[in-house]
Amino acid sequence: MSDNLLEVIEQLMNSGTVDSQRLDHILTSIKTGKKIYSSDQRYLEAVISKNITNEFVPRLIEEVKSLSKSVEKEVEKTLHIKTSPLWYYLPLFFNIVGGTISYVILRKTDLQKAKKCFIFGLILFLIPITIFVVLNLVPGMQYSAYMVKKAAGEQNLRIYDVAIIDSNIHIENVKVGDVIIFYNPGTHQEVLIHRVVQILSKDPFTIKTKGDKSLESIDGLDYPITKQEYIGKLVYIIPQIGYVAKLVTAKSILITISTIVGIGVVQHMLYRKKKSSSIDQNS
Repeated sequence: MSDNLLEVIEQLMNSGTVDSQRLDHILTSIKTGKKIYSSDQRYLEAVISKNITNEFVPRLIEEVKSLSKSVEKEVEKTLHIKTSPLWYYLPLFFNIVGGTISYVILRKTDLQKAKKCFIFGLILFLIPITIFVVLNLVPGMQYSAYMVKKAAGEQNLRIYDVAIIDSNIHIENVKVGDVIIFYNPGTHQEVLIHRVVQILSKDPFTIKTKGDKSLESIDGLDYPITKQEYIGKLVYIIPQIGYVAKLVTAKSILITISTIVGIGVVQHMLYRKKKSSSIDQNS
């Protein structure tokens, strides 16, 4: 704030032609850094325009208007509308895109949730990229990820679990008791995950598997597994992470987006109403 405006206010107070008490309140508020209400701003503009005649008047008026704008910014900082947790579904379904949309819509009504939605979407966006880089580009690591879509024959695997497979382990290094992933030897299309129960031959290397829930191995399904059918060895299980895919259907996405948009419209209307009410009260 320039000294010119403060000097002009003091000059007006001493002139005896204006409300000196009101100007004194405005001057004190400016000096102490308190808010200047819009009604005081309009009054100050009027008395300056009416009683001051020099080349600095336009600049003084702009300074007075800036005081009012700062009040509106302070009001916006104090406003807060409780927003629905459904906003997190946007970054959940659309990661960085959904997080950005949530941030743009929520930043004025609920800045903290807006930031959380954006960060959530960013993390979901970076997770698959990080996994891809680690599993495929790090030297010496050749991993693949498979989601279990059917009831698995291996007892530790459930539908929607994600199995991490090490393709760097050659079939000759597989031992009895290991869990491997392989193509169905009968069709060479279906991918199976079973436990090795027997080494049938070492030249060519051939193994026999069995599902933990099965009573015995099935010819043409569990064996013979050779290098041609072998994909890799199971090294890690990420439980139920694929369950999210079940939730992501066209119908569920449409319902979610419609609900969120509706909530957003209502919250925006409440925010505007609360903002208008707060500014009027301060005036």
